[in-house]
Amino acid sequence: ACVISPLAAAFLQTWPEVRIELDLTNRMVDLVNEGVDLAIRIGDIHQTDVVAKYLCPYRMAICASPEYLARHGTPRTPADLVDHLCLSHTVWTARNEWILPGVTGEVRWKRDAILRCNDGHGLRMAAVAGAGLLLQPEVLLAEELATGKLVRILEVFTPQPRPIHLLWRQDLRPLPKLTRFVEHVLSAVQELI
Repeated sequence: ACVISPLAAAFLQTWPEVRIELDLTNRMVDLVNEGVDLAIRIGDIHQTDVVAKYLCPYRMAICASPEYLARHGTPRTPADLVDHLCLSHTVWTARNEWILPGVTGEVRWKRDAILRCNDGHGLRMAAVAGAGLLLQPEVLLAEELATGKLVRILEVFTPQPRPIHLLWRQDLRPLPKLTRFVEHVLSAVQELI
């Protein structure tokens, strides 16, 4: 939302006759059956009936507020997480589980979250207020990390980036508005990375 909404607004300023319906959802959308022109998907693409254009990496960060770290200490390895409080998003499929790369394979931190929330902004505000450790996409944390309200931790153990793709149907004659919007998004993303 924090990236695509401004891109859509900028596109509409150039092409005011176009109308955009922006559906921000975590569910897997069926482009063909639901009549969706374009989707943004995180992760590997296993579909052959759509066009997939790589955008950029989806990087995660583990962070906490300086106040939280002053009270609880700074974890240096995943083993240190046993003494820390977790903030969790309710859409996570494995209950409150962080899967982090380790020296000998994946490290799983499974702990009941002190706070679960269905909104990333709400989780960030709780982390800034010192409630616990947060694992979130870098793009959502940019302002808080830049201002020092949140501090990166366990950088060596941060999950590997996943690819972000634009997806659209394989139409023989793609709509000009879709072609232009794809070009607009690709151009804007290249400036961001």
